Amino acid sequence: MNAYVAAIALLSLRLGPVFVLSPPFSLIRVPQRVRVCLVLALSALLAPVLPMKLPATEGAFVVSALSEVLIGLTFALALQLAFAALSFAGRVLDVQAGYGLAMVIDPGTRAQSPLFGTIFVMAAAVIFFANNGHLELVRVLAASAHAMPIGLPMLAGSPQALVGYLSLVISTGFGAIAAVTVTLFLIDLTIALLSRALPQMNALMLGLQVKTIATLVMLTLSAGLLAPVALRLIRYSLDFMTSVSVSSGSAP
Repeated sequence: MNAYVAAIALLSLRLGPVFVLSPPFSLIRVPQRVRVCLVLALSALLAPVLPMKLPATEGAFVVSALSEVLIGLTFALALQLAFAALSFAGRVLDVQAGYGLAMVIDPGTRAQSPLFGTIFVMAAAVIFFANNGHLELVRVLAASAHAMPIGLPMLAGSPQALVGYLSLVISTGFGAIAAVTVTLFLIDLTIALLSRALPQMNALMLGLQVKTIATLVMLTLSAGLLAPVALRLIRYSLDFMTSVSVSSGSAP
């Protein structure tokens, strides 16, 4: 097998899961063949300038290919968890505000998604591209090849690091809805006290209307929190990719 073709094939296995499976790229309605061509073109451009440890036999090539897929899936999972934290925070807000039944169709997956979760994820995708996150992602992926040369079989990260990263992004994701959540909790507490003093009051209908209006008002007032939270989640995901590359590259 030609060395250049083998290098492109192995590199595309590392880059492919990131650009095909993970957000924000998976949120864009692009045909799969276009995504594959983009990954192959990017691999062809990066292959001549990145360090390679090409396998000598076909059996070693298969092992190296499986290793590259594992590394690519780990990087894709980092981005998936960062955007999933915002989606989960939006789902929590939907339930607390009474929007739990208002599901929308995600244009990327064509599946039903929570209302605010979809809004948060789409806004985070816009913030990602507006702040050149795609260029920073390519830089991190290129740097990973220096720590983990293409074609050199190795494990990607550890379960402890993944659990720590998951807890970090989930706690950070709730920062986008912190002000709204506290407001809704106070409204629930107030309505509960009023229902004790006025048993004839329809607490369900009053609470739904008040919380609906309060949610929209508080989201408008606290909209400035979404951008810093989204940027922090994106930075955490890129830092996690870097830490995985460094730890795996330094492992014996």
